Amino acid sequence: MRQSKFSTIFVVSALLLLMLPFISTFNEFLTSIFLRWRLYQALENVVVPYEAKVLAGIFNSLNIAALATQTGIWISQTFIEIQWNCLGWQSAVLLLATFLTGFQGNFTKSSKFEVIFIGVVGTYLITLARMLVVGIFAVMWNVEAVRVFHDWFSLIFVIAWFFVFWWFSYSFVLETKDTDWTD
Repeated sequence: MRQSKFSTIFVVSALLLLMLPFISTFNEFLTSIFLRWRLYQALENVVVPYEAKVLAGIFNSLNIAALATQTGIWISQTFIEIQWNCLGWQSAVLLLATFLTGFQGNFTKSSKFEVIFIGVVGTYLITLARMLVVGIFAVMWNVEAVRVFHDWFSLIFVIAWFFVFWWFSYSFVLETKDTDWTD
């Protein structure tokens, strides 16, 4: 049963990689719709400054000079703007979609809660790692390298995380309910 669900997630991940150009275009379409609703302003006003501080702290701990602003970070004389669209909302949507597939089965509530916790924290950390790589590319290479990673490889980065996450969840975290007990 677990092997079947893991195989399903693997196949879906492979299909997502094949559909990478379509997904990237579709993300742009979703983004344009989200911009019309103006809900992104809450993310820009609250989350972006927080993420900028977190990223600046990580860069500084790596001995890379960084300064957080309300709209991004200065890294070694290079300004990286962080927009609401960079915060990983697509990863969150994909995570929720994998929960719908991954939790089909007879699993305990406590193990499901653990998987949700690991998934949310891990996806947040992967999003931070993705933004760190973008910042490093911006400082070390050119804008084109940043664009290629940001637009194409970051999705592969996230899909690889989901693959590892679900492998770990099925192998070590999810527990099936014991249905053979009697009163």
